[in-house]
This record gives sequence, structure tokens and C-alpha cells, in this order.
Amino acid sequence: EKLAQKRERERIRAELEKDKLERMANKGKLKGRLGVDGYAPDAIQYDKDAGGDSQEPQAQKPKTTSSASASKIDEYITKVSSYRAGGDGGKCLKVLKLIVGNAADNPDEEKFKKVNMETNTYKNKVKPFVGAKSLLLAVGFCPQDGDPTHLVLKDDADMQLLKDTKAKLEKAVVNYG
Repeated sequence: EKLAQKRERERIRAELEKDKLERMANKGKLKGRLGVDGYAPDAIQYDKDAGGDSQEPQAQKPKTTSSASASKIDEYITKVSSYRAGGDGGKCLKVLKLIVGNAADNPDEEKFKKVNMETNTYKNKVKPFVGAKSLLLAVGFCPQDGDPTHLVLKDDADMQLLKDTKAKLEKAVVNYG
């Protein structure tokens, strides 16, 4: 316990030192945290290691087989389902079901092969939840080259995996409510 308290004190001292340096560099003022729309913190990210980091290069992401991917999908659905406050997990599951379902049911339509990560629906109902983006990546979506704001369905995506995931998401939505 004493070691943990000592580490916490050191962390706070380091943060205070950083603030002092920033104030000295900016004529006694800290840079504001306000954006154009007022206070705009980043979305909730409870678990940074869940594969949801879009900054991680694609080459470093592990390649999985469809059986391993199917077990991971179950894990991601369970993670999203665990968010009970305000029914947020259920809303996320519904949006994921819609995205995956449209891609599975309409494999020839381009508009269902693309997910815009800049929309309010995505930002508010999918992005904040651990496992949501990872699920999309596991079923075959990947970041678009040259455009980090969109996920696109790979041409060689496993359509059976998409259909199975849609069925799992439908079951999860029913079980959630």
C-alpha cells in the first residue's frame, strides 16, 4: 500500500511539474480544454487494449481464422452486453446488428459496405463501448486506405461469418432487454 501511495504522489508531482512548465511557456496560463462546441472530452474508452485503437497499424493487428474470429465475436458481444447503465449496451447492439445485418443481407450494395465513423450515431452509440469496433473489425470491416474516418468491408469478407454474427447480435438484443 505504501508503495502504491508513493507512486501516486510521484505521479501527481510529475503532473504538477508538467503544468508548471506549461504555464511558464504560456505566460501563466494552461491551455484550455474547450473546443468549438464547448467542453468536448474524448469518448469513453474503458479498455485501450481491446483492439479499438485506430492508430495501431494494420500490420500489427493479429490475423485470425474464422473459428478464432467467431469466438472473439462472442467475447465482444458479451463485453458490449455488459453495459447496462441507461440501456447503452442495448443501443450499441442494435446499431451493430443494423450495420452487420445490412452488410450480410445486401452484399452487392456499396453503401452497406462502408461505415462512417464520424456520424453522431457511431460516435455516441458504438465508439464508447469496448468490443464494438473490435466486433466490426472481426467480421471483416477494416480502415479505409487514406481515409481513417471510414471502415469498409473487405472484398474477401466471410459472408457466412457475417450472417452468423447477425444472428448472434439479434439473440443478444433479445437477451439484453
